[in-house]
Amino acid sequence: MEFRDILAKRRMHRAFLPESIPQEQIDRIARVIFRAPSGGFSQGGSIVVVTDETKRHEIAHAFGDEHYTSQGRNFIADAPVHMVISANETLYHARYNEPDKLAAGGGVEITWPVPYWFVDVGALMMLVLLAAIDEGLASAFVGHPDQKRIFGELLGLPDEVVPIGLALIGKPGDAPFPGSRMKERQRSEGSLIHRGRW
Repeated sequence: MEFRDILAKRRMHRAFLPESIPQEQIDRIARVIFRAPSGGFSQGGSIVVVTDETKRHEIAHAFGDEHYTSQGRNFIADAPVHMVISANETLYHARYNEPDKLAAGGGVEITWPVPYWFVDVGALMMLVLLAAIDEGLASAFVGHPDQKRIFGELLGLPDEVVPIGLALIGKPGDAPFPGSRMKERQRSEGSLIHRGRW
């Protein structure tokens, strides 16, 4: 599949068939982590793959999946593969306090203009979503205001690991809303892309 074709198919899917996905497909999707950007090769991103039905239903319930019910289905619970994508800021600080990075920074850790651990792991999330499409599957990304606690309790995430959200992957079910409901809200290209200067 050409990259432009993958992009044309990219959207947040809200209906999944609860059919299992072959392990080799799941592994190929998860292994995109090795192609994700990583400032200074800090390797602060991580993925927890959840396929157990009971655990997926626990996550869906904690996320309030019943509020997303469409056509008698809960799209979070129905997605046969959950991937929790997380960042670990401490690994970035540890990396940038190693001799080579300190030497480049004049003996001190760099001043971080933005939290690159979240920048990198956001890119990882997009790679996961696109890799799912490349496998002929549907994908979505959801978050919850209390996801740190939820994933800490349900999946044992360490304190220093911060989940940015949950990737849902599976075979596409019938979309509850044909086409994009937000098309009329889409901003113009001129308001999004600035050429030369703002």
